[in-house]
Amino acid sequence: MSVRALFVSSLLLIVTSCSGEPSTGTDASVRADAGPTGPLPRPGELLDPARYDCRASGPVQAPSRPHDLSCFRSPGCLSPLVVGHRMATAFAPENSASALRAAILLGIDIVETDVRLTSDGHIVLVHDSSIDRTHTRRGTVSALSLAELKEIPLEIPASKSFGEFDCERTLTLEEAFAISRGQIVLELEVKNTEAGVKAAEYLKDQGLYGEAFILCSPAECSTVRAAVPDAPIMTRPQQPDEIPENLAFDPKPIMVHIDPTEDFLAPEALGAIRAAGAKVFANAFILGDPRAALTDDLGGYTELFEGGIDVLQAEHPEWVLITLGRRPE
Repeated sequence: MSVRALFVSSLLLIVTSCSGEPSTGTDASVRADAGPTGPLPRPGELLDPARYDCRASGPVQAPSRPHDLSCFRSPGCLSPLVVGHRMATAFAPENSASALRAAILLGIDIVETDVRLTSDGHIVLVHDSSIDRTHTRRGTVSALSLAELKEIPLEIPASKSFGEFDCERTLTLEEAFAISRGQIVLELEVKNTEAGVKAAEYLKDQGLYGEAFILCSPAECSTVRAAVPDAPIMTRPQQPDEIPENLAFDPKPIMVHIDPTEDFLAPEALGAIRAAGAKVFANAFILGDPRAALTDDLGGYTELFEGGIDVLQAEHPEWVLITLGRRPE
């Protein structure tokens, strides 16, 4: 057995041991069969970078979907939904305008991003508290003004050499909505509670409840809801017995973010979430993305949907779309 094959076998063994037994699945259908599908397409095979990188001009248009954009907050919409982690990181630098445009062109339903505040109170989309990893200079987001951040180019990973991203700078919340509105939903993960409150206020003031929602811990959500009582939220329990606490909001959360473990996927846990009119959200980072990347096998995504997940977040959302029979054109 080759070193690569041994590594793949070992990883799949770990993934299988962590997955638990499948539970009662969602009503939504998953069209792809589990199992090898042949070589999966890479970014350049799905999208011409000139359509979304620094050469792109004008607004971008999402392809047709099998559901309305509002499906993310509708309990009656049973279509499985696809989320891009930090937008579309296989196609462009994370949380960038290029990554957002790529996600729209692919037809992804939701993009996850992260909200923080600059020193002068602007909401920016940066994952880490510092810019050391994602930008070409060092510093802390909260210690830099928006003007200072805008002077610093984003770091372009070597894996993104296929596109032109030299124009990319830190994206503000307003700039993101100028691109996304009417095309894709934004999931705003709270990295700073004050930023979460300001983001909720912005959503309300701009009439964007049909375009975005906020991911927060119960404590963060309580602070957000104290300021904006009807803000659309997704809560995240750390253990299944915390689900009641995470549902104890009025109005209820539109989603609950779980870990795809046997206990969370048990019928009683899923039933409690759905009885509240919320969707079940999970990551594919362990049970889906590695299996697809290493073996060209989409079965992990299929199993997650069939196990009870309504909304699946992936590092490779383009492969989840293919799993659902929604291959980008």
